[in-house]
Amino acid sequence: MVKILNLFLILLIICNNRTIGQKNYPENYFRSPVDISVNLSGTFGELRNNHFHSGIDIKTEGIEGKNIYAVADGYVSRVKVSPNGFGKALYMTHPNGYVSVYAHLKQFNNAIDEYVKNEQYKRESFAINIYPDKNKLIVKKSDIIGLSGNSGSSAGPHLHYELRDEATQKPINPLLFGIKVNDNTRPKIRLLKIYPVDNYSRINNSNQPKKITVKGYGLNHYLNTKNRISISGKVFFGIETYDLFNDAMNKNGVYSIELFLDSTLLYSHILNTFSFDETRYINSLIDYREYSKNKRRLQKTYIASNNKLSIYKKVLNNGIINFQKDSIYTITYIIKDIKGNTSKLSFQINSIKPSKSEIPMKDTLRNDQHIFSYKNDNIFKTENIILKVPANALYDSLLFEYKVSDPVKNSFSKVYNIHNKYTPLHTWCNLSIEPDSIPGFLTNKAIIVNIDNKYELISVGGEWKDGYVTTKIRNFGKYVIMIDTIAPEIKALNIYNNKNISKQKTIRIKIKDELSGIESYRGTISNKWILMEYDAKNDLLVYNIDDKMSKGKNSFKLVVKDKKNNISQYKVDLVF
Repeated sequence: MVKILNLFLILLIICNNRTIGQKNYPENYFRSPVDISVNLSGTFGELRNNHFHSGIDIKTEGIEGKNIYAVADGYVSRVKVSPNGFGKALYMTHPNGYVSVYAHLKQFNNAIDEYVKNEQYKRESFAINIYPDKNKLIVKKSDIIGLSGNSGSSAGPHLHYELRDEATQKPINPLLFGIKVNDNTRPKIRLLKIYPVDNYSRINNSNQPKKITVKGYGLNHYLNTKNRISISGKVFFGIETYDLFNDAMNKNGVYSIELFLDSTLLYSHILNTFSFDETRYINSLIDYREYSKNKRRLQKTYIASNNKLSIYKKVLNNGIINFQKDSIYTITYIIKDIKGNTSKLSFQINSIKPSKSEIPMKDTLRNDQHIFSYKNDNIFKTENIILKVPANALYDSLLFEYKVSDPVKNSFSKVYNIHNKYTPLHTWCNLSIEPDSIPGFLTNKAIIVNIDNKYELISVGGEWKDGYVTTKIRNFGKYVIMIDTIAPEIKALNIYNNKNISKQKTIRIKIKDELSGIESYRGTISNKWILMEYDAKNDLLVYNIDDKMSKGKNSFKLVVKDKKNNISQYKVDLVF
């Protein structure tokens, strides 16, 4: 009888393609922002580094320069240009209370471009974040507002498109608004992981997490194991899953995840919307250690004490299941994409009553160990470092780990192992390190450097104060003091002294700094500032030659400064 009820429940869930907890959004108000087929390389809520994807990524056939259209009447309410992030981005406010966002553009239309360039020259800055008056740049539905591109941190030509609620600025899944996407492909499930909660938990007689590959397709996913899993005590589950579209092979994010114990819904989340101030909680949703080690993002059912995500719809007992009696249970995962395409993984658990003889003694805390509470401010001090971890920087309280290693080449301190890189931090923490010795004239060149998995050095900045180098960190790991006295590198790509550039459209220059990073740059012609667009991912500056270049001889100068005030200059005369 129980099996029949379970089957009926699952069939009911699968057949009902209406989304859970979904508000009614206008489906015919907004047009597509492109005039080509909408094929996606990224979905809303997709799992990204330290954040959920806040829109959809629309493919542009592998090239830049596709027309981008206003999806409805409105006005340009914000323009942001940055060498990173969204690159060239437009924000348009519409009368119905929504804001559309178009990012990674190659260029704006003529009216917007003229307005933006005037502001850039006025402020003498390529990077700009401006909020035009609502009557300044009025746009009609289907007007061309720019061309698609690859600007900012984009990894390839595409359009990042968002719809936000104007009042809250929360992004909303754009596919809820009627954009046509060709999709009848079910999500794929690749891996299941079962986690012990405490020393009392047993998974197949072990207190270690258990990973099991998943085979099959659609409603017929299954565990790649011949033996039934036995569990005793408290555990939670994690799953690796992704979605596919008909016309693309990109592994996109899924829309919803549900977990059942027999017929009881224990866990569910759905990706309709979220707020930007909660997006970093993604590091608590995923198995951060698994991602850090193996680059696999498993989504856990466990809700940590300081996990404030709003995407959860129903969670019992923080996503933990306590197997306390001898019985057989059925665990079922239901995975959906936004089009209602559904996949299922179902398997049985052999629940075993805990044996008192197998219950281990509780761990005792050594004198050199420290508990960090997620609720409170935490301070850790030694002879050489001071670490301040504020309240709510952690997702759960933890037993803090600390170790000191020998210095590395060119360092001015030992290497300080601050907890471990497999534990995420939500907010910034203060780290101060005392150097072994630094000559007084070099203290203003000192920085703190993180040593990553490949032993590459990543500057996290730092200022000299009261005998320490102090900075803010947002990741645990290995830290050391170094000195940056080397000025940035400047390499001209298509100019040299006294070159005739009358037939050129651009000046292109590479700039790079190996340690502290580029702080600023300033290009001038005959001592007047020029707009040089900075593509940070390619270390490239580009000046599109305009009326600032005069006929005849012009003096070009570029000054580049890094974050430790090391300065490089490049000067040439150019004939135009």
